[in-house]
Amino acid sequence: MIIGLTGSYCSGKDTVAEYISQKHGYIHFSLSDVIRETMQENAIELTRQNLIVFGTNLRKENGNGILAKKVLDKIDLYGKYCVTSIRHPEEVNELRERKDFVLVNVDAPQKVRFERMQKRKRCGDPQTLEKFIELEKQESQSDGSGQQLIKTAKLADITIINDSDDMHTLESRVDELLKNINDK
Repeated sequence: MIIGLTGSYCSGKDTVAEYISQKHGYIHFSLSDVIRETMQENAIELTRQNLIVFGTNLRKENGNGILAKKVLDKIDLYGKYCVTSIRHPEEVNELRERKDFVLVNVDAPQKVRFERMQKRKRCGDPQTLEKFIELEKQESQSDGSGQQLIKTAKLADITIINDSDDMHTLESRVDELLKNINDK
């Protein structure tokens, strides 16, 4: 079983992945980790902007599904996996080669996501709502090898709205999601 997570910036994808991994025993892989590993091998500074540019270049040079292919090479047919940082429709297509793949879109209202980003105080995060919106536009191209978050989200089998800061609420939603997936 592979649960893929996509979604908007600061929607809670990593929080969902962490919970699925810790509570339900899924092994977590991030497509962004594939980019980070390659950047580190090439001594490129790990900034958000560099990740976006380097990921786009990897897709241009090796095909838009390359990050998913690299993760699929690391997993077997029988385990439980959670794959995050799915940002391009071709990554979804590659993962759908596995019949046990389910894509989940995690989303939250823009204002909630901006407030979360401000609270985490990560270096390089935009400091204004305007810059936040601009960054989202950059991550939502409609063609090419760049990130296509909106098109990717539309491919989701299920959407979770993570509009609360209450962890119990999110965990309940994720538990229900997993129950529904496993009942199919």
